[in-house]
Amino acid sequence: MIREVESEKELQTLIESSSNSDKIRIWMFNSSEWITLNAYYKLRRKPDSQERQILVVDETPVKFKKKSSTSKGIIKKLAFVAAAVVIALFIYNFTKVKWSKASAVVVTPIRPSNSPLLNIDSLIQNLEWSRGQKLDKVTRTNLRIRNTWPDNILLKLEAERDTSSSGGSRFYDLKMKIDNATGYHIDEGVVEYEIWNGDDLSYSDTIEFNRIRYDSPFLRDLAGEFKGDSISVKFLAIKSKSFNFCYSAEKESNYGNLNDRWFCK
Repeated sequence: MIREVESEKELQTLIESSSNSDKIRIWMFNSSEWITLNAYYKLRRKPDSQERQILVVDETPVKFKKKSSTSKGIIKKLAFVAAAVVIALFIYNFTKVKWSKASAVVVTPIRPSNSPLLNIDSLIQNLEWSRGQKLDKVTRTNLRIRNTWPDNILLKLEAERDTSSSGGSRFYDLKMKIDNATGYHIDEGVVEYEIWNGDDLSYSDTIEFNRIRYDSPFLRDLAGEFKGDSISVKFLAIKSKSFNFCYSAEKESNYGNLNDRWFCK
């Protein structure tokens, strides 16, 4: 806290009212430094012959006069010194948060728990045995894609990042990318991204998309600046009529078919 006074008496009253005199600092303009209360009292007892100036709180120099050889001149000079008494509990320059550029962040989703890795060849053999007939090439291909979709529909979230002097980060210039390697168009889907502070969710949003091509990545810029320490991203839903694929993060399977869990009609 910064206090400005007009007289030595007012200065002394302010000093006496302080609960912690060790933290009192006084700004000396001629030497451009803060001095302690003890140094200030020594200055009163040992006046020097050098000319002094006082810098007020808003960093605008106040008018000054040459030091008189009389005690009255000394008192006037000390009154100017008293104009810059600082009770330094917290100094803004040391407590304000400072940000510095850090490396960018690239996030990809973990494999959903409801889409475990399967032995597709074994699955095809079981289906052919149970149906009593060999599956055609298109059915085989679609079956492989539906059950290995996390390896063929790749989601990525990139963000620029700054770190703060107090810890934590802020993320900005977010860019979402979906690389569809299925060989089929994806009709629609929903992606969710989240900003975390430790285990606490501080922000989340969903992005809906339509008609994701397989011959070029889907890109979208996300507006906003977010403070936290980590980012996560995941698919909530995907649908493609071309290979009968319907995924939902909320479901364990579709139509009760556990062998071909993401088949849809």
